[in-house]
Amino acid sequence: MRRPLCLLGLAFVAVLLLGSVLIPQEKKDCGAWDRERLTILGIVEGKERKLSQEKEVSVLSLGQVIVLKSDQVENLRQILNHSKKDRSPAVGDYSTEQIRTYCNKNRDALCLFGTEEIEGILCYMEGEEPAMGSLVLMEGKFFAFTSATNPGEFDAAKYYRTLGQQGRLMNAKLLASDGEKDPFLESLYQCRCYLSLLLRACCPKREAAVLGAMLLGEKGLLDGEIKDMYQQNGIIHILAISGLHLSLLGMGFYKILERLRVPKVVNIMLTITWMYCYGMMTGMGVSIVRAFIMFSMKLVAGLLKRSYDLFTAMTTAALLILIRQPLYLFHSGFLFSFGAICGIGFLPAVSAHFPSKPKCLKALFTGTWITLSTLPVYLCFYYEFPPYCVLLNLLVIPCMGIVLGSGVLTLAAAAVFLPLGRAAVLPGIAVLSFYEKCCEICARLPGKKWIAGHPAGIQVVLFLAILAAFTYFAKKMNRRLFIAGITAALVILFLRVPTGLELTFVDVGQGDCIYLSAPDGRRILIDGGSSDKSDVANYQILPFLKYRSVSSLDAVFVTHPDSDHENGIREMMETYEENGICIKMLVMPDVAAESRNENYLTLVALAKTKDIPVRFISYRDSLSFGEVMLTCMHPQSGYENQDTNAYSTVLYLTYGNFSALFTGDLEGEGEELVTERLSRETGRQSLRVQAGTPTERVTLLKVAHHGSKNSTSDKFLTLINPQIALISAGRDNSYGHPHRETLERLQEQGSRIYQTPESGAVTFRIRRGRVQVEEFLSQR
Repeated sequence: MRRPLCLLGLAFVAVLLLGSVLIPQEKKDCGAWDRERLTILGIVEGKERKLSQEKEVSVLSLGQVIVLKSDQVENLRQILNHSKKDRSPAVGDYSTEQIRTYCNKNRDALCLFGTEEIEGILCYMEGEEPAMGSLVLMEGKFFAFTSATNPGEFDAAKYYRTLGQQGRLMNAKLLASDGEKDPFLESLYQCRCYLSLLLRACCPKREAAVLGAMLLGEKGLLDGEIKDMYQQNGIIHILAISGLHLSLLGMGFYKILERLRVPKVVNIMLTITWMYCYGMMTGMGVSIVRAFIMFSMKLVAGLLKRSYDLFTAMTTAALLILIRQPLYLFHSGFLFSFGAICGIGFLPAVSAHFPSKPKCLKALFTGTWITLSTLPVYLCFYYEFPPYCVLLNLLVIPCMGIVLGSGVLTLAAAAVFLPLGRAAVLPGIAVLSFYEKCCEICARLPGKKWIAGHPAGIQVVLFLAILAAFTYFAKKMNRRLFIAGITAALVILFLRVPTGLELTFVDVGQGDCIYLSAPDGRRILIDGGSSDKSDVANYQILPFLKYRSVSSLDAVFVTHPDSDHENGIREMMETYEENGICIKMLVMPDVAAESRNENYLTLVALAKTKDIPVRFISYRDSLSFGEVMLTCMHPQSGYENQDTNAYSTVLYLTYGNFSALFTGDLEGEGEELVTERLSRETGRQSLRVQAGTPTERVTLLKVAHHGSKNSTSDKFLTLINPQIALISAGRDNSYGHPHRETLERLQEQGSRIYQTPESGAVTFRIRRGRVQVEEFLSQR
């Protein structure tokens, strides 16, 4: 049997995937202690420098964490302050070993109730840093990593759970330390700090940060603009220490020792030791672990005069990583790294179908093939793909040797004589400038970004199955058939077929955002803002839209210009060139000039500067999207009211026998007017056709003003009699929304109630007259 280890690896992965589906993962929810001031005891397992609110701070990674009861803090503080390493305890003195043994044995007695699941914490601190391996007592404000509540939203809790962290301690203060340290890890950290200082002394701040990320793994000091630029162009991988970096530096080290005629056994041992130390110094990420294991196996295979098999080495690395932490199977870094290696491994089987001349064309096809192997990962995690990244990588990757070589030479020269380092870094800076110019050119090209959305699991499986089958039989088929098969796999992966009507109430916290996908493929957004989530467009709205493969919005309605309904839309318009989602029309309520506040005027002016048509809508105006009809029920043209909530646009939607009423923050006089209008017109069937007026029970009501008791009156509810009520509000918001009185009124009406604070995003799919409801948090 060829490659039995590969078969074992595939079986292991299949078991993990099956287990993740059949056995629900036990979530470690630390939200009960979110924003509480805590005192913790833990061991320093990692240190790095990061930018936090434009300031450089130290970030400690603490493991074996105990969140202390308040009555235990002072006692442990005194014990730690009197600890002595490798010394028998005198009166009031304790050895390090005794302290750690005491903490382990008495963990339950020391631990604050409910915090047993907190095993790792990141501590953001300023001032003196404790040593690696030391036992420290820290105090600060705890922030739990949040789970995603919308499709497409980054799940910080899941990501950091893979790394063994459950939260952050901000503005942390070091209360005491036992003075112990891990000499090896601390020496590596101090070495990285020293090398970082040399880089900063030799080149400008911007280039120093990039080289620091490439050579030393200091990703936390990178400017956000640089990261965005590299990511949007598909070359973000060069900023992280990866297999490419480790292979270049490891092979370079090996060749140098070979030229110095170092015996092969000694050379291999020194090279593996060097790579391990370098990996530990730079953080030993998953791609570094993979490259270290595979490269070490290649060196040892050469020493033992055994053939090196790439797939066996790759499977060995994958198994070792997954056995230690199975959650890496769902980690983008793990999947990108191993996906690219699979693509490289299958190159010999498919290269016969690539043009052999000229070499640049062959390189293009080779790069395209490797990109194909990681394409599902791109779409599953980022929902978009930069098509020019194939060409860009052909320019970028060959130059990486120059950048890394220049960087290493800079560090070596600067350690001897600083001006030499400043001269040695010039080629590296020139290449980085070249990278930025290439990114700027690609950013100006048409079609710079394909928003493909998140493929279904079956699409990914079929794509990979077709790719594997055509790779396996590649040598037995002609080029035309091979290309046709790959094209068919791509069509399956990218296919998105709209069926029926879909409504999603995005969880934006204390705010509103409603996405509507019509059966004819047109997409609409009603509101988009939040008062308790910062940068809501980038973190909630845009990821959701890209997840749903939205590259353009046919209409965006702003029901009224309060920030919790419009600030995300404003952000989207301001960053259109970067986010790639086009807004074809902005729809605003047609109110009197005296009622148009600063936010209203700013939105209209911004739309004009971005060449977005603005439509002003009022009572009885309607827009049709195929079988979907949206009719405005409020305000009437020229309506005057200084209360923006009172003139919220009210939209009535009809689609077959399904109806929905979207009310913004309607209350007060506005709600009274709508109630009177509906009362007059209810029962007049002609108006249902002409103006979309409800004449029977409304299927879905978007409850006004986040469930405030001052809106959604008994009279209004009795008139529309909603089957389903949806409330969009923030968790534990300061307003107390939704109010108990509103919930009671809805319950008395017999409405089924959904709330975004409890369900996350709520999606309604209308198929053949039936309504299917999907609560995001219940699906996870």
